[in-house]
Amino acid sequence: MTLPSPSSRLFRSGMVRRFAVGVLGLLMLGAPFASGPALACPSEVRPAPPLVLAQAARVRAEGRPLRILAIGSSTTAGAGASSTAANYPSQLALRLEAALGEGSVEITNAGINGESAPATLRRLELFLKTPPVPDLVLWQVGTNDVIFGGDPVRLKQLVGAGLDAIAAAGAAVLVIDQQYYPAIMNLDRYESFVAAVGAAASERGAPLLPRYLMMKQWAAQDPAGLRATLAWDSFHSNDKGYACLADLLAPAIVSAMAAPATAPQGPPQAKATPPKGANARQPPAAPALR
Repeated sequence: MTLPSPSSRLFRSGMVRRFAVGVLGLLMLGAPFASGPALACPSEVRPAPPLVLAQAARVRAEGRPLRILAIGSSTTAGAGASSTAANYPSQLALRLEAALGEGSVEITNAGINGESAPATLRRLELFLKTPPVPDLVLWQVGTNDVIFGGDPVRLKQLVGAGLDAIAAAGAAVLVIDQQYYPAIMNLDRYESFVAAVGAAASERGAPLLPRYLMMKQWAAQDPAGLRATLAWDSFHSNDKGYACLADLLAPAIVSAMAAPATAPQGPPQAKATPPKGANARQPPAAPALR
């Protein structure tokens, strides 16, 4: 297993807006939680539509690891984790190797604390232009765009541009939307940003892990259970929270690697009706979109 740290390859994690995030964390400390037995990570949550890895057959044929780029902000970097080994890309790598075999995956953790979509998009585009191109991009996006005064319309445009760039590079993608946290001050505004990420993914047929909805429902059903997955600031995840995220992602990737060759990800396409009496041949498969 090769698991570069967040400082690997082209970029190093910085203390981006750490003061602002710290102040926000202090505001969250008093968030109330009910007591009671904690529920387990909701394993029924899955990315939708299902992840398709058109590259899987090629990866197997070449006998090389599946190259995964995990990019985003503090959730990807691992803020709140006890060590780099406990962030979600590291925990995901362990689960994938347990299922697919030792040396079967290579994950680059390109998370930067406090980063919002414009900066992530610039880095993503550079990663896609720098060989070797990843087979799969895990893009966690959108939370800091709300916190730091972004615009949902602009966020949708940025996510769409990133998804288009991933498609053009021939990689697959799985989008991870914003986290829910108990101290959201303007729920309607926050959810407009969640909807923006969802709309950008849906318009392109890109799989989305609905992290926000999952965490919000979890908080309603079992506040103590959700609290047990959050760090001291009640905002970032802790080791258990990152384990839960890895548990939700791993089955989708394992299933996609095991699936037979199929059409690449993308929006539904209209099917052409062949002329009657004609032995029409199907057009060749389109190149891998994601």
